[in-house]
Amino acid sequence: MSQTHETTTGQKEMMQVRHRRRFALCQILTVIGVIFLFALGSLSLYNHALLLGTILVSSAIVGLVNLYLLKRTGNVERAAIVLSGILFVLSMSLLITGGKDNTGMLWIYPIAAINLFINRFWPAVVVFCIFSITSILLLFTPLSSLLMTSYTLVEAIRFILTTLALNLICLAALRSEEQSYETIIKLHDDDIRQMAFYDTLTGLPNRWNFKTNLQRVIERAFKDKQKVGLLYIDLDNFKQVNDQYGHEMGDKLLLKFSEKLWSEIRPSDQVLKPQEESIARLAGDEFVVLLPNIKDTFDAGTVAARILNIFDGGFEVDGITHLTYASIGIAVFPDDTVEPSELLHYADTAMYDAKQNGRNCYKFFTQEIAETIKQRQKIENGLRSSLENHQFTLAFMPIFNCDNDDIVAIEALLRCKAPELEGIGPDQFIPVAESTGLIKEIDLWVLEHALQRLVVLQQQHNFTGKMCINISGVELHNENFPPLVKRLLETHKVNPCSVELEVTETALVAGDKTCLETLNALNELGVSLALDDFGTGYTAFSQLIHYPADCLKIDRSFVSDLFSEKEPRSKMVLIIQNLAELYGLRVIAEGVETEEQLNYLKRHGCDWAQGYFLSRPLLWDDLIKRLAE
Repeated sequence: MSQTHETTTGQKEMMQVRHRRRFALCQILTVIGVIFLFALGSLSLYNHALLLGTILVSSAIVGLVNLYLLKRTGNVERAAIVLSGILFVLSMSLLITGGKDNTGMLWIYPIAAINLFINRFWPAVVVFCIFSITSILLLFTPLSSLLMTSYTLVEAIRFILTTLALNLICLAALRSEEQSYETIIKLHDDDIRQMAFYDTLTGLPNRWNFKTNLQRVIERAFKDKQKVGLLYIDLDNFKQVNDQYGHEMGDKLLLKFSEKLWSEIRPSDQVLKPQEESIARLAGDEFVVLLPNIKDTFDAGTVAARILNIFDGGFEVDGITHLTYASIGIAVFPDDTVEPSELLHYADTAMYDAKQNGRNCYKFFTQEIAETIKQRQKIENGLRSSLENHQFTLAFMPIFNCDNDDIVAIEALLRCKAPELEGIGPDQFIPVAESTGLIKEIDLWVLEHALQRLVVLQQQHNFTGKMCINISGVELHNENFPPLVKRLLETHKVNPCSVELEVTETALVAGDKTCLETLNALNELGVSLALDDFGTGYTAFSQLIHYPADCLKIDRSFVSDLFSEKEPRSKMVLIIQNLAELYGLRVIAEGVETEEQLNYLKRHGCDWAQGYFLSRPLLWDDLIKRLAE
């Protein structure tokens, strides 16, 4: 439907150009004609040429009426027919009467030419035929008795031959113009088709084209009882290429990959025999490969392995090797589903599973993945319901000073009362929120309500500590997030130094300029920044100097392993503590569950601590009581 709509729009644009041209031509010729007809008609009447004068003046009046109707309705076709009729009557009148001093024939030539040019080609051919036949009948048949003047045989033949030649030249010009319009429309349609059906960068079929082709292949496979494999490919670390080298380099990588992709699914053994429409670029760095008539399900895995081989040792573009790889999901018709849309969805889901489980690999769609999809959909519905029906709440985890056991900060924790999310915690629903884009609304809700609670604590309960608020790593790539935080701080009249934003260390990517810019913008607002779950990510310790962090939160897994037999893990707390001291950062230990752990942390200089041994997360009323104590 999209392509048809676009093509029709293109044709309408061309028709409008022709319409405006004919409208202007009819308007100008009518105005000029009316002036001449009135002038010549009046002169003829003055010279007692009553018939000719009456015809000329009458034609002028009809022309005026036609001009009025043209301006009022814009109906060019009707105006052209009327004008053509006037010019034909005028031509025949001049031929019959001879005009003044028998010069009427000379005026007929331009009138006949004009009569053709105000029409399109085929109507002009009809006008030409009627004019030629009528002229021949008046000059060479007994109808010549109608003539009010006489012409010699030579004059008559010369007139006919001259008008024939003139009219044929005019018709040739009209035909040439008609063909030009047709060519332009065709070129326009071809361009529209290319834009509607194909990706502009790679030239591969786009999503709409691929879905149409998938439907056709599935229908054929169903009739022939054949298997069809569908590979859904997503490039890993592609965003880093754009961020570090620019979008032009990213485009070159996508183009080169599309070329290599086609060569990889055309192996020399020709077992699969793919078609030209077998590959498509759906969006960004997402590609699909359609494998019709595979003999065995694992043939699709063979092709997927070939595609992964493209990235062995990285992917080189313009002499630069990028650490870009691929995650591939595979779904097979009819084993997994017989519905084309579901097949694409299942392959996409399997790809997501591959990305979640190590990347640079391929995964077949399984029933286990299907259950995962069902669970994710349930969570997504629950999140949407919670946002619409105000079912989110906050719990508050006190954070204690290790020196005097005072509550120096409070971490706002998101909870949800939606029935669909019963038994499902933030560790499960936050990733779903991030993948569906709902996280931005949730982050806004948490910020808004946490700041409201902070104002109450400060004004009514003399709280002087910090409110710690978790934000999603997604916000580090949201340029609108720092201005949003600034607006909320100003709206609630909160001093930025009393707010600490926590982001998990795993959200940081080395060399990510956008992430660093967002962190710097937040730091400039005056809020403090904490790296949550520190030690579980891939941040090189030497990179800490580049991040505007104020605090490191030791992950609970390292606190629980303080007295573990695994020496490397038991020493992580000391390593992080020494690292924080080196960079002048505050340290918070999470997950403190025993007195022994707390005493150890105190002895080794930990600044703050939180955990079930000190306090469980509290509801609002319980928090107020705890602060009063």
